[in-house]
Amino acid sequence: MTDKKITPIKEKPNQIAHFRDVIKGYKKLSSSELLEKIGNTFANTFDDQIVGGSGTGGNVEGILNTTGINTVSNSGTEVTFANWVSAISELGADNIDLSNLRIICNPANIDNLVTAVKYSSTASPILDMKAEDGGKIGELLGYPVYATTKIAADNYIIGDFTQLAIAQWGGLEIAKNEFYDDRRFISSLNAIMSFDAKVLQATAMCLITKA
Repeated sequence: MTDKKITPIKEKPNQIAHFRDVIKGYKKLSSSELLEKIGNTFANTFDDQIVGGSGTGGNVEGILNTTGINTVSNSGTEVTFANWVSAISELGADNIDLSNLRIICNPANIDNLVTAVKYSSTASPILDMKAEDGGKIGELLGYPVYATTKIAADNYIIGDFTQLAIAQWGGLEIAKNEFYDDRRFISSLNAIMSFDAKVLQATAMCLITKA
């Protein structure tokens, strides 16, 4: 039986800021449409930071820059079924819950996952395509697969994402500056959000790469 210990982690607010001068087409948008545009901008940056943030210069320490994550490389050739099995084996060896894994890939690699087969000379694609809500594009060995450009092509993440902690200090704050350029009667929208993210157990993640 494994003893579970509670280990405190330190998180600090990293801030995403966005500025938008309200001119031309933006003046024609409703409040909800403006909020949606600003929200989408923050969501893209949020995802980018969580996956690949450098951890320095006010950036979140993303999954890919977390020290100690597992890595499986195929030495320059396309990732194979054997690589996926090897990654799962490494996670299992680190006592990660194999029933709770998720996979992230770049959209450019969907064709590789569909054309590559589990067993040679058979119609057994690695990825079983089935697009669903929430960005899920299918399953690989029974695990849900999600596609995003926030991870570089020819790289994949498989892991237990319950081991990823995300903290927010308040929500998305938006303020309007009516006098941004009062000579031309141009106002601005200024938005800021404070958050941090941390992989609680580095070995809960595995990077599979073609390189």
